[in-house]
Amino acid sequence: MTIDPKNDNRKYNPNIGVNDDAPVQKSPVKWMLMLLALIIVLTAGTLWKREKISLKATPHFPELTTSGKLGRIIVNEQCAECHGEDATGNSRNGPPLMHPMYREEIFPDFHFRRVLKEGRPSRAWQFGPMPAQPQLSDEDITNVIAFIREVHDATGVE
Repeated sequence: MTIDPKNDNRKYNPNIGVNDDAPVQKSPVKWMLMLLALIIVLTAGTLWKREKISLKATPHFPELTTSGKLGRIIVNEQCAECHGEDATGNSRNGPPLMHPMYREEIFPDFHFRRVLKEGRPSRAWQFGPMPAQPQLSDEDITNVIAFIREVHDATGVE
């Protein structure tokens, strides 16, 4: 059936057109804005919950073994500029080594050895690359690791 526009006495409604049974056409802008707001809220929530690495740890130091004491001296002479005194942080150049991410089950001794000998490129975090430390002997590295592990074990770094 065709409608003769000259004899059509129906009034034109811009929301529904000429056919009263036609669905109402709504603008998609409202839904797009709601979707955009939802994306912003979810993104902000995700960023808010990101774990932040503290720049300063404050462990109470235990009685250290001879190796641990030597390691502490080496850390304070060779590593403090980037990792802070006693490797507790307080620098934007390197992370605190008295942090749960350096527990033995997460960061084993052989990783420490490799990083100290070969260095490590920058990771996707706030600290820069770790340069190799060729001035440290194998015994020095063993002592540094002993210091870090003894403090972790005694203080329960979690």
